[in-house]
Amino acid sequence: MQKGSVTLFLLFAGLIVVIGFFAFRQLKLPSSNLQSPGVIASPLPDSPTYTDQELGFEFEYPKDLSVKEDSEEQFNKRGNGNFRENFKGYVGYEPAKALGAVVALDQENGFETSPFTIWVFNNDNNLTTEQWFKDYWYYPFLWGVFDYTSKGHITPDSEATVSGRMAKYKIVSYQPGSPKFLYVSKDKKIYLFRVIGENGDKILSSFKFL
Repeated sequence: MQKGSVTLFLLFAGLIVVIGFFAFRQLKLPSSNLQSPGVIASPLPDSPTYTDQELGFEFEYPKDLSVKEDSEEQFNKRGNGNFRENFKGYVGYEPAKALGAVVALDQENGFETSPFTIWVFNNDNNLTTEQWFKDYWYYPFLWGVFDYTSKGHITPDSEATVSGRMAKYKIVSYQPGSPKFLYVSKDKKIYLFRVIGENGDKILSSFKFL
């Protein structure tokens, strides 16, 4: 075989290899694996789902956690005080009516460091999240910060999306677990989330309004 023919043969063989490589990659990447923009795969596959028809939401949670309903009465009992009365004594008016609360507990059953907690309040005046924080702060979780100047460092100043709704949030690093507090206003209700750690973030990402 002549030298020129050898060169052409090698070039042709190399072209076949390149074409074959890209064809193989296409076979390895089927279109069904591609996700549309904004679509997030469930972070908790085959996990239990908690549904609350009355408060209007559901979420998935890891199998090693347990979900319990909470209330102001139970919160007061754990804290050995009346937090509603304490709030009223400081600011001169009561916080909004609490409609219900739900907490996802780990095996230690620590309410103060639970991965995911949500409280739902009545919001008949349809206050925005900014207005709500101005009036009620992080009731019932934070105390001793009741004027605009001193509470400025914990004002929700970041945005997120929770089940298609805009949320305002702040990470309060000096509390146990550096919780992320999020406010969502919907259907004359305020939803206050406290999220701690990776499990809390996973539960929040699965949260849906009904």
